[in-house]
Amino acid sequence: MLPVPTGLLPDEVSEISILTEDESWAALASATVGRLAVRAGDDVDIFPVNFAISERIIYLRSAPGSKLVDIVQSPRVAFEADGSGRHTRWSVVVKGEAERMSSAEDIQTSGVLKLATMTSSGKWNYIRITPSSITGRRFVSFGSPAVASDG
Repeated sequence: MLPVPTGLLPDEVSEISILTEDESWAALASATVGRLAVRAGDDVDIFPVNFAISERIIYLRSAPGSKLVDIVQSPRVAFEADGSGRHTRWSVVVKGEAERMSSAEDIQTSGVLKLATMTSSGKWNYIRITPSSITGRRFVSFGSPAVASDG
C-alpha cells in the first residue's frame, strides 16, 4: 500500500495498491474505452478509442488521419484505461510500440474486425500495440461509493 495523504476528509480516505501484471490485464480487459497517447511532432496528442485485447496485445481501429501519421513517425505510445466499482477505482497504463497492421491474416486472427467503434465513420485501419510495460493502481475508498463507469 502507498501512504495516504493527510488532511483528507473522512469520506475521502482511500487505500492505494499497485496491481500485479495479471490484475492489470484483467482490469484492462473489463474496459471498452481507453486513451491512446501519441507523439505529434514536439507535442503529444491523446485520442479516446475503443479497443480489444488478445494474448496481451492491444488492438484498435482507426479512420485515416493524424493518429496514423503520428504512429508511423513515432511508434512509441502510451495507452490508458480506467474504471470504477462500488468502492474502488483503477487505472492501467500500457507503454509499447504501435504499428499499422497490413497482413490480412493478422487482422483476421486478431479479432479486431469484431471491435465496435464509438463513431459510425469507416475505420479500416488496424493498429496493434505490443506492450513493453504495464502498470496499474487500485484506489479503494472508505467513504462515499465511487461513481460506476466503464469497467
